[in-house]
Amino acid sequence: MKNVRGLVISLVVAIVATFAQCQYVASREASLLYDSEPLTTLVATRDIPPNIRLDETMVQAVEVPRKWQQPKALTKVDDVIGQITSVPIFAGEQVVATKLVTADDAGLAFYIPKGTRALALAVDVFNAVGGHVKAGNHVDILGSFDFGTGEKSDLRTVTIMQDIQVLSVVDDIGTITARQVRTLPPEGVDAIAEDAPPGPSESLMSRATITVAVIPVEAQRLAMAQELGNLTLVLRSLYESEGTTELVPATVQSTLGIPEQVRYKPRPSYRLIEGGN
Repeated sequence: MKNVRGLVISLVVAIVATFAQCQYVASREASLLYDSEPLTTLVATRDIPPNIRLDETMVQAVEVPRKWQQPKALTKVDDVIGQITSVPIFAGEQVVATKLVTADDAGLAFYIPKGTRALALAVDVFNAVGGHVKAGNHVDILGSFDFGTGEKSDLRTVTIMQDIQVLSVVDDIGTITARQVRTLPPEGVDAIAEDAPPGPSESLMSRATITVAVIPVEAQRLAMAQELGNLTLVLRSLYESEGTTELVPATVQSTLGIPEQVRYKPRPSYRLIEGGN
């Protein structure tokens, strides 16, 4: 009797253990099958630097096990066409949404070079090259200040900064997108310098703003300069290499050969009234 009872207990334990083992194996099998399920994932076909507008030749769809697919990985080629890389993407690397950005969504902050700040300058058509300054251009910034006292004027014009990048004109940042976003040449072909496509036509109003990229210490100086005098932008040629030129301040005497200090009278503002009312 005792042997029969022990046999029954052993059979029950064996059945329970076998069932538990089967459940475990089935669970592990389902988990492995789930993790190994192939999912369509986009990967880069070549090394892609930052600020590159993606097209269909730069990515391809491959099958990746679910376990190895990165979070927010993109699966459709149409999802990346026209988007811009914000960081490098290397050949074979999965293309994830967090490494891409659209110019419209990013706003001006996306185009500010690392280590610089965006500062707006109050300008008009007279001191901004007649309104020909475009986003993406580089300019020199001149300042005119009166160092005189009493009835005597001592007007001087100095070049405050040189080779400063323009980020936007009024609210237009479209041209800088065209300048920064580049086209990758085919594999094995050296990059060819391309003229940036023309941006939208922007005319400066009588009073508008041009935003430039400067380092923090330059931002302080420009903010002070705007309070002390009048600023003028000088447009640099696209064919001129980067760099600065040694200059001495221009004074009334060095410009006109007049030694006397004469009080400078700024041009008065006026309104044009038409009609009989």
